[in-house]
Amino acid sequence: MKNRLLNKAIFIQSIFTLLSISVSAQKTDFSYYESEIQKIAPLLQNAKSDEEKLKANDDFIELWDLVLDDPKSMKYHFEMLTTFPILTSKNKKLRIINWYVPLSNNINKYFAIVQYYNNRKEYKVEYLKPLEGEVKSANSLKLNNSQWIGALYYSLTPFKRGKKDYYLLLGWDGNDERSNRKIMDVLSISKSLTFGAPIFRYKQERFHRYILEYKEDAAVSVQFNKDIESIVFPNLTPINEDLTGLYDFYIPDGSINAFELKNGTFKFKEDIQNPQKVNVPNIKKIDNGLFPK
Repeated sequence: MKNRLLNKAIFIQSIFTLLSISVSAQKTDFSYYESEIQKIAPLLQNAKSDEEKLKANDDFIELWDLVLDDPKSMKYHFEMLTTFPILTSKNKKLRIINWYVPLSNNINKYFAIVQYYNNRKEYKVEYLKPLEGEVKSANSLKLNNSQWIGALYYSLTPFKRGKKDYYLLLGWDGNDERSNRKIMDVLSISKSLTFGAPIFRYKQERFHRYILEYKEDAAVSVQFNKDIESIVFPNLTPINEDLTGLYDFYIPDGSINAFELKNGTFKFKEDIQNPQKVNVPNIKKIDNGLFPK
C-alpha cells in the first residue's frame, strides 16, 4: 500500500514537473511570440474602426505580457518587428517598446512598455500611462511611469551626470490636426523610473524637458549629433509676426539651434553651423497676413 502511494506521489510530481518545464519553454519561445505580435501590429493603425484597433491593442499587450515576464527577453532582438520602435540600451539594462493607435477623432493614443534593471539589479517591467488633456508647465515637471508625456520615441542616447546614468529620449507627438511636437526628455532609473530632470539650460531658465510645437505640415528634424555631442534642431518662428505664441503656425526659418551636452547638462546654443545630417526645408513665410493676395 505504501509503495503504491509513493509511486503515485512520484507520478503526480513528475506530471507537475513536466507541466512546469512546458510552460517555461513556451515563455522563452520568443520567435513564436514575435511572429504573433507581427501579425497584430498592422491592425493598430490600419483596422477599419476604432473598436477593432483598440481590440487589437488589447491582444497586442497580452502577447507582450507573456514575453516580458521572462527577463531573458531583454537580450532577444525582435528583428522581425519593424513597424514600431523598440529601443534598447547597449548595456541591455533598458528597453522601451513604443507604439500609438490613431483614432477617428484625430487623437493618437500612445503606449509604451519599459523593461529595465533598477539600482538593486531587480528586473522590472512598467507600463507607461500618459497624462490626459492639456499638460500645463510640461517643461518643468518631474514625472513617473503613471505620469507620462505620451510620445513615439525614435532615439535613445545614454549619458552621465556625475556618477548617475541618464538616457536622452527624443520623441514625436502628432499633437492634433493643426500641430505636431518634438519632445526632448530624459529618463533616469533608481528604484523605479523618473522622467525629466532640470538639466536643460535655455538662456536664463532651467527645464526638465524641452518641447517644440510646430505647424502640422512643417518638416522639423530633431536629432542627437554624436560628433558635436548636441541635440540639433531648426529654429522655429511664426509665419507672421501677428501669430507669435500660436505654435500651430510655427515653421523653420532656416537657422539651426542646439542643446550641447556638457558635464551632464544640455546648454542651449543659438544659430550654430548646420551639421550635414540636419534637414532645413525652405518654407516661405507669409508677409501679409494669413490670406495674402
